[in-house]
Amino acid sequence: MSHKAIDRTSFRVFKTVDGRTLVEHPQRLDKNGDEPTQMLVISDGGIAVQDRRQAYPTAGNSIISSHEIMGVLGILELSYGKYLIGVTSRTLAATIQAHKVWRIKTGIAIPLGSTVFPARIDNLDDETLAKYAVDKELLESVRTIVNSGHLYYSTSYDLTHSIQHNYFSRAAKPSQTVVDDRYFFNRHLQSALTEASKPKAETAPWIAKAIAGFVGGIDIECNLDASEDVIAPAKTHTYTIVLVSRLNERRVGTRYVRRGLDSAGNAANNVEMEQIVFSHDFLRDKSISSYVQVRGSVPSVWGQDLDLSYRPRLLVADINKETIWSPIRHHYQDLKHQYIGEKSVSGADNGQVVCVNLLDDTGFEGPLTDIYERTVKRFNDSKITYESFPMNKWCKKMNYKNMEILLDRVRIRIANSGWLIAEGEVPSFSSAGSLRCTRIQTGLTRVSCLDSLDRTNLTCSIFARYAIAFQIQAISPDLPAVQVLPSTGVSPVEVRDPAATVRKAIEESMPALVNLWADSGDAISLLYAGTRALKSDVTRTGKRQVVKGSLDDGVNSLTRYYLNNFVDGRKQDGYDLFTGKTSPAKIDEMVANEGAKLAARLRKPILPKDKGVGSMLPAAIIDAVEPFMFAASEYVSAVANDKTKGKRLHIDAKGEPHTYLGSVVALMKNNAPSKITSVVEFFIAMILFFYLFFIVRVLKIRGQSVVNTPRLTTEYAQLREITNN
Repeated sequence: MSHKAIDRTSFRVFKTVDGRTLVEHPQRLDKNGDEPTQMLVISDGGIAVQDRRQAYPTAGNSIISSHEIMGVLGILELSYGKYLIGVTSRTLAATIQAHKVWRIKTGIAIPLGSTVFPARIDNLDDETLAKYAVDKELLESVRTIVNSGHLYYSTSYDLTHSIQHNYFSRAAKPSQTVVDDRYFFNRHLQSALTEASKPKAETAPWIAKAIAGFVGGIDIECNLDASEDVIAPAKTHTYTIVLVSRLNERRVGTRYVRRGLDSAGNAANNVEMEQIVFSHDFLRDKSISSYVQVRGSVPSVWGQDLDLSYRPRLLVADINKETIWSPIRHHYQDLKHQYIGEKSVSGADNGQVVCVNLLDDTGFEGPLTDIYERTVKRFNDSKITYESFPMNKWCKKMNYKNMEILLDRVRIRIANSGWLIAEGEVPSFSSAGSLRCTRIQTGLTRVSCLDSLDRTNLTCSIFARYAIAFQIQAISPDLPAVQVLPSTGVSPVEVRDPAATVRKAIEESMPALVNLWADSGDAISLLYAGTRALKSDVTRTGKRQVVKGSLDDGVNSLTRYYLNNFVDGRKQDGYDLFTGKTSPAKIDEMVANEGAKLAARLRKPILPKDKGVGSMLPAAIIDAVEPFMFAASEYVSAVANDKTKGKRLHIDAKGEPHTYLGSVVALMKNNAPSKITSVVEFFIAMILFFYLFFIVRVLKIRGQSVVNTPRLTTEYAQLREITNN
């Protein structure tokens, strides 16, 4: 008899005296109804799955530590050692049919194998201490990502794919669609377990597949009035809507570090947004629908030169160069392979990619609009269409009702691209499910603006509101089937809305849906820019709240300005570590430079905690002021010993000071607040920032030398070389 696998709420991780790490099985009962007895065993010699009786030591005092976790996010190898990244707390975000989706709240890094954090550093040589110090700093950046509240996973459902892609990967063979792991955010961390599983996949139960972004769910009521369009008597249906926003891990990053395309055609801030609708009583009615959109940076090779300016200058590469055109061509081809031309279900192929560009067509953003149009024309494919809508021009004076003009332009293409319509249980990790698709999505909108955040999220929410009525009508037994709209020759205003009845029936529930999309927009904005989305009031209410909305946007804009210049470099280091976008050589370079300084500070602190003044101060105060005092001492000594003749730069290209005034600037920059979570922190950060900005301008210091740049990437240097700047 077949059973449903039952997961443990939590399971234990043991560290043994012989240097092994033992991880209990995540399931309490497997699909056969048996209790799994296997344990994951990790040692310096490799990874294996063993029976508990073989793996667990029988001698007393053999277990030296134990931790409770709720999921394994993977294994991270740094300079000093290896670490298991685990989930320690979570909260339920939504359910997709019977599958629970968890939002990760906190995590832990557990040393593996022979990796041991020393109780004292006295016995460590300088090189080992430098590695240890760098590991501690880098682990903190990884923990910040895990604890951000923006990671989600399911123990039974593959959240890294849309329902349509899950269907193709588990239950059906697609004719055109390519399904890959671009939204598997912790893919790099899980690579060790994935490789160890081949060919028997024994480690699969321990591999938690997480996404970065947002998952949320709401229930809405559809009050069908008796009318000519309703087949059955009037009744109220309750539907569950789940919104899943998945950030592409191939080019993840912060606002000014990751722009445009990389050499493989991957776009920055690329997010797949899936709106899932199914009956709240899914045990009785297993109809389900899914509608997908994507957002991403303007598809060309470009960036901005971060230099303390509020709007850094654009760096745009020449698309006539083959090295630049190649990733652009690959990007458009990839869009087609992901979403276009699939005929395995209905045989019809009415869909197109609609590239919606919200940038201004003049002024600062004009060059990007120009190059976007040129790339689409040069690609010259009827399946890739382009729609320019300079939102700041169309909606000036806060006239956001004009967004309806954009919807009128694209509504037929949205409807003809469609949405997945199916019945049955969605595929899971343990089963191909029973899904029977009657229609699949064969096109999508690709929306972008400068950051692909604020204007983009408002636009995506409008498209989603348009599609939701069609989705509900498609899975409702009381309503006629949705007819495909004409693709050419018919003006949108002349087409009767086929879903008008449903649109009216769910009108009262629309505020909940738009708030769900606004919450998603806030989450993506926090990941990329460090603040919640701008124009959030317009997304939530459909109109501008003149005072509060403008004030909120002003505060968020200033906060972004500060974070982008003084914090995002370290944040990018965490992203690069998490997604495997750095190299051992880069980490070794960090150990040799910053690690050596950190080791010296640990070895000879200015305020020893067990001596003199340090013994009388709280440890938290010492930990806060010690880095500042050590850096001040180091800078003063370096300037005093600088034998450079003639006029010296205050700060060089690497951010190292060569004058006492330069030392002041470097100290302020390096000790600026790393986050802004309160009004007090906001005002402290703004005072510090503008004071520093004034000094930099007076001293004529290059802004590029002052901003906080990533240590584990070469993005800036490569971009300047490519764009000849």
